[in-house]
Amino acid sequence: MRNAFLKKTTTYPVETEVITYKRKKAKGVRQAIFNHFTPEIVHHELQGEDCICPDCHGQLKEIGSTVQRQELVFIPAQLKRVDHIQHAYKCQACSQKNPSDKIIKAPVPKAPLAHSLGSASIIAHTIHQKFNLKVPNYRQEEDWNKLGLPISRKEIANWHIKSSQYYFEPIYNLLHEKLLEQPILHADETSYKVLESDSQLTYYWTFLSGKNEKKGITLYHHDKRRSGLVVEEFLGDYAGYVHCDMWSAYRQLNKAQLVGCWAHVRRKFFEATPKKPDKTSLGAKGLAYCERLFALERDWADLSTEERLHKRQTELSPLMDEFFDWCRKQAVLPGSKLGTALEYSLKYESTFRTVLSDGNLVLSNNQAERAIKTFVIGRKNWLFFQSFEGAKSTAIILSLLETAKRHGLDSEKYMTYLLDHLPNEERLAKREVLEAYLPWAETIQEKCK
Repeated sequence: MRNAFLKKTTTYPVETEVITYKRKKAKGVRQAIFNHFTPEIVHHELQGEDCICPDCHGQLKEIGSTVQRQELVFIPAQLKRVDHIQHAYKCQACSQKNPSDKIIKAPVPKAPLAHSLGSASIIAHTIHQKFNLKVPNYRQEEDWNKLGLPISRKEIANWHIKSSQYYFEPIYNLLHEKLLEQPILHADETSYKVLESDSQLTYYWTFLSGKNEKKGITLYHHDKRRSGLVVEEFLGDYAGYVHCDMWSAYRQLNKAQLVGCWAHVRRKFFEATPKKPDKTSLGAKGLAYCERLFALERDWADLSTEERLHKRQTELSPLMDEFFDWCRKQAVLPGSKLGTALEYSLKYESTFRTVLSDGNLVLSNNQAERAIKTFVIGRKNWLFFQSFEGAKSTAIILSLLETAKRHGLDSEKYMTYLLDHLPNEERLAKREVLEAYLPWAETIQEKCK
């Protein structure tokens, strides 16, 4: 009897509209790649008995040819031996006047490391392999042995340390000086393991130029500590803007003006938002405020500094007022994800508003986070460093590589150029000599693109 009271329902088929489109194939891309290479011609011809007609057995006559197929062939790396022959000359006149002959020898360029198998190009390639491609030394050891060069992982590490100490560190120190002269910096840090250290973890710090800086610099610094003393020692009395997260170490800077990272605010509200779509949740509302801020900044990306600053003060500032007022009105459980997001936003409100004071500032510290990600990726491959010397040399080498990339250089060519020329500089400590080897120098731009 119960089934008699059930309401009869009628279902109707749901109409769905299927939209299809045909993706246009990009034309000429493959051929454009082939055009970058000089071709080697391989002819496929009929010879001897093959040049006879299979039907009438008459002689075949060639009437033309066409390019039927094009391909790129990989040529493995190879080593080449170069012997530097020094020629000697005797002055006939001086030799006749003096009891001993006067001998003059032609100058020979010095090698980066004396009595070593590591030439400038080989050392530069091991640097490229390790720090750009993240290939650890033990894997490089196998590849070099296949090429006929029996070097060990220990030798490769020693090349990097010695090259850094002899040639790269003076350039690094000059870049450090120039970085502190710039008005806007970004900063971040990450942990790392050094076996020689007494503590379980040590730290790599990155300090780099602002987005719009013409002479962009990216520096790394290794230290056992993660305290404010590191920041104070590296930045000194720096009085410009510093983009950072709100780690207490950066708040030790007395003269610098900190710029809060809105990407961290957005991340905290994202973590507080339910996984299922719910636009009415407080986490989603906080996230929406952040998205509106970043959307406005994207719209102003092509404006001049003055125009962007005016837009921020007239449009971004009221939106920030609305956001922080909304944060103050919310009553949530302290310690929850949403409570943490609200507390973080209000605690550092003044720092997040710093972006309103200069049109060259940016909303996020993502530039520093991308820079420090170089170590995060490398950490998965290198795992650890044996000594503090190795950790320091890595910071210096990566600083030169990443700064070179910011100026459009081929970083391997740049390292090769430095290792070719710096061993022959007698006044390496002179600032004016080092200036010529900075990534934005005219000669470097010509030789290392």
